[in-house]
Amino acid sequence: MIAELSGHSLLVFVGIPVLVIAVVALLTFASSIANGPRYRPGLSWWAPPVWINGPTATKPDPANLPELEPAPAAPATAAGVARTIGGASASW
Repeated sequence: MIAELSGHSLLVFVGIPVLVIAVVALLTFASSIANGPRYRPGLSWWAPPVWINGPTATKPDPANLPELEPAPAAPATAAGVARTIGGASASW
């Protein structure tokens, strides 16, 4: 039966389905091929570090920094222990 297949029949019944499968596979993997290599867990990181909204590349001049005011002292309670207002002080 294989001997009866002509070149045209072989092209229609084998060539076209192989071509369709190849095009679908190419379209499926095209985005991952275009994006390049991905990070895989367990491998070292090769990309340069990116600090989004971090400090500027130049260091500020310490002479031009504003002076900070000291924090106000916490008021003492009747027991003589300073208490903070609000927060979880864990003093029950």
